[in-house]
Amino acid sequence: MDNSPEAAFRRLQPLLVEVRDALLGGLTVSREIHAAHGWQPAADRHLDHQLVRREAMERLRPYAEHDDHPFGTQLELVDPGNENLGLPMSGLILRTPSEVLRVWHSDDGELPAADTQGLRDFYRQAPVAQQRLQLAIDGAPDLRRRDHLALLWADARTPGRAPELVRFDLVRPRDWAGRRVDVDWRVGLLDLLGRRAA
Repeated sequence: MDNSPEAAFRRLQPLLVEVRDALLGGLTVSREIHAAHGWQPAADRHLDHQLVRREAMERLRPYAEHDDHPFGTQLELVDPGNENLGLPMSGLILRTPSEVLRVWHSDDGELPAADTQGLRDFYRQAPVAQQRLQLAIDGAPDLRRRDHLALLWADARTPGRAPELVRFDLVRPRDWAGRRVDVDWRVGLLDLLGRRAA
């Protein structure tokens, strides 16, 4: 499988549009809840981001349950046997047949530090250039592991304006050193997809 940024974008474009729109919907819901209670989002950014994640997951959930959408039942969001919404504190986790996509809020555009074994396992994968070389030597791709990608987002909170994403980047990690994450490639999606839902 081609794991170049261009190929990953082509494969994931319909899903990326849905995630962008779901995050914008989540930002709207969070803003409404904060306004209804007279709360300031900056006072508790964890609550703000949790509300965004929860609404985004609810908006994405139907796509995992129907065959007639571009990614149909190939998008794994929820274990049908329980009400696990796939809402770890670190963001959303979406699985397609070829990728595991973790969605994280990131004001600074950096991936979360490699502080846990789970994150270190997620970050460690062969760089695309090495995969191409291995494919040329072996003649067949290794289909046992899905490609690991991160979707980093950040929002602007301008009073009187609709919620807006100011960062929406698709990132492929390749390894880690200490707490620092090494990035294989990064694609800024705002200009490719547009900043807001039509």
